[in-house]
Amino acid sequence: MNKETYLQELRKALKVLPQTDRDEAIEFYEEYFDDAGIENEAKVIEELGDPKVLGKKILIDVVDRQYAPSGEVQENAMMAAPVAASQQNYQEIPQGMPVQNGPVPGSQQGYGQQGFQQGAPMPEVQPKKEPSSGLTALKIVLAALFAIPLSPVIFALLIVTCVLIFVIFVTFGSLVLAGIGVMIGGFVTAIAGIIAFFVSPVGGMIVLGSGLACFGVGLFMVIGFVALMRLVAKALASLFGGIVHRKNKKQAKNQTAVVY
Repeated sequence: MNKETYLQELRKALKVLPQTDRDEAIEFYEEYFDDAGIENEAKVIEELGDPKVLGKKILIDVVDRQYAPSGEVQENAMMAAPVAASQQNYQEIPQGMPVQNGPVPGSQQGYGQQGFQQGAPMPEVQPKKEPSSGLTALKIVLAALFAIPLSPVIFALLIVTCVLIFVIFVTFGSLVLAGIGVMIGGFVTAIAGIIAFFVSPVGGMIVLGSGLACFGVGLFMVIGFVALMRLVAKALASLFGGIVHRKNKKQAKNQTAVVY
């Protein structure tokens, strides 16, 4: 596997993220490869590990940042190596490995005077505080939740919860489609009322009024249930995002405790 193949696989692993966040992460690792030099490409790939696993870590980190309580300091994120920079726990440099003072752009780990620090560097992806869609946010959060190691019982409960969520949104979707049907029926009735008006003004007005009323009810159903769907999706995303943050924080503390 070379640099191009690795970055392609990483991009696929991050496809659930918005385009901006995905491009930011890929750009970070492109710079990281460039800084290491083409002669150390294999070493960098070995350091970063499986691109699918790295993609999951980035996804979890993005959701963690998104739904962390306001003002809370992120300590020992699972995405970063669970080794404090002050320990200077570095791997031994192979012959020819470039040594660079200062951090890699966007990384909190970077290079040290003695080589690469253990653990893959993580990009500082800053997620949008207001996702464009509640459904999009929910999709990203659920993907991050499934990326976290879970016990079989919790995993089974998560599957059941996802099925229930699917049923809820299918119901909302059906109601939206029903509203569209009512709108179409009301529109057709209103047209019929206009035509009937030339035959019987009173009857035509009644039919026209009924059609407009149906159209209004259908429009209200569509707008109302779409808005409700977005609110429910946003609430669920916030709920599951908080779970991702807590589990990620707990796992980071456990990893730090093991290192120390």
